[in-house]
Amino acid sequence: MDKNNITPSSDDNASWLDEVLRSSDYGEDVMKELQSIPDTDLELERILQEVRAEQEAEIIQETPVPEADATEDDWVFSETILEEPPVYEYPANPSADFFDEQEETPNFEEIPQEASEEVSEEEIMIDTDRKVRPKKKGGYGLFGLPHLASTAIWIGLIIVIGISLGRLVWICATDVLAFGREDRPTTITITKEEEGNIDAITNKLYDAGLIQYKQLFKIYASISDADQKISAGTFELNTLFDYSALVKGMSASSSYRESIKVTIPEGYTCAQIFALLEEKGVCTAEELKEYEVVGDYWFLEGVNRNAEYPLEGFLFPDTYEFYISDSPKGVFRRFLAQFDKVFTDELKGYIDTLNQRFGSDYTLYDILIIASMIEKESAGSQENYDVSSVIYNRLRKPWEYPTLDIDATIVYAQGGQADFIDTNLDSPYNTYKNPGLPPTPISNPSLLSIQAALSPTETNYHFYALDPSTGLHHFSKDLKEHNAFLESLK
Repeated sequence: MDKNNITPSSDDNASWLDEVLRSSDYGEDVMKELQSIPDTDLELERILQEVRAEQEAEIIQETPVPEADATEDDWVFSETILEEPPVYEYPANPSADFFDEQEETPNFEEIPQEASEEVSEEEIMIDTDRKVRPKKKGGYGLFGLPHLASTAIWIGLIIVIGISLGRLVWICATDVLAFGREDRPTTITITKEEEGNIDAITNKLYDAGLIQYKQLFKIYASISDADQKISAGTFELNTLFDYSALVKGMSASSSYRESIKVTIPEGYTCAQIFALLEEKGVCTAEELKEYEVVGDYWFLEGVNRNAEYPLEGFLFPDTYEFYISDSPKGVFRRFLAQFDKVFTDELKGYIDTLNQRFGSDYTLYDILIIASMIEKESAGSQENYDVSSVIYNRLRKPWEYPTLDIDATIVYAQGGQADFIDTNLDSPYNTYKNPGLPPTPISNPSLLSIQAALSPTETNYHFYALDPSTGLHHFSKDLKEHNAFLESLK
């Protein structure tokens, strides 16, 4: 057979192919190779197993090992990944119909959209890394606790906080409003140095049992401006008082302020009055002496402000009710209010009458100076008007009687020491050396002495001397009669 002239028959394509392979030189070699190839189905199965083994090895290598405390849920994805992939079975002798069936148009409703999209290698790596992370636990809230436990904890915290705040509010209210307190009166004294010092005041209230919480009272004081309302003094308070009542009870006009009645004797000097008030606990003598009175008082016009005691003569002798630990301002307010009350318009009219009578120009201040000397020189009220007449008679005749020669003014200059009268004392109050009136009153005269100074009797007396036998003064018209009386006493 001509090997180069073989044509296939239309009867059998397969026999034709076999015939060509057997007749050609290279056909025998091809047949040998085909016979050496193992069974196609077995070989395909082997190849698939090798591919599957390689994939499983790569997945196991890339999958992180869960931690020791990982739960069963952490292994869900790993087990899912390691599930065996589906095995595809191919027929031993696939026909054209088989491949036609496999190449049918896929059902895109069943295939996820992501599977039909082209994915880059980098996205595959990121997606693989995301998938192999431990599965997030579901149903957990605060601090990794289940949502139900977290909710219970939050509710518990809210209840505890609410109860605590409510208790705090109640505790504060019991102190601020003085709930449940016992009825116990107590006395507290605020000194002048402590006035306006809310820390010192708070400590005293706490020590006295009037408050329970210092910081709470300080907060209230800052809101109510208590430091400006509380004044120095001694106050009769009670543990039943709430914060508002305590502040009002320690004010300058408080009705709970402890007071004391003090009687100022007639003829007392300012120094004596200040010492008495300090003794009674009203105010210290030093505070009273250093205080400078200011205000619109008509009767203080012409007062010698440079004097040691500028208000000498204006502290009217009477019985006063002063607050314990009062301020100088409060003390002088009472004194001057009383003087204004006593020196009525009627007495003011007597000044004009006196000046018309003597053709003089005496002022209220001059009247008080004369009244203060009458107060100190008179041995009894019945001789006040005669003593007054002696003073005016000498003042009206300066050429004959250039000085008043009153011992009481020297005693005043000597600080009240009357054991020895130094008529040579260098002092403006020495009426033996200085003509006219002394610079200020020498005492605080009574109303009777003031009236005597305004209405002296008509006499021709120019001298007087104390009669030990009667305890009253003997009045003389001139120096001769006066010396004669003194000689009679020897």
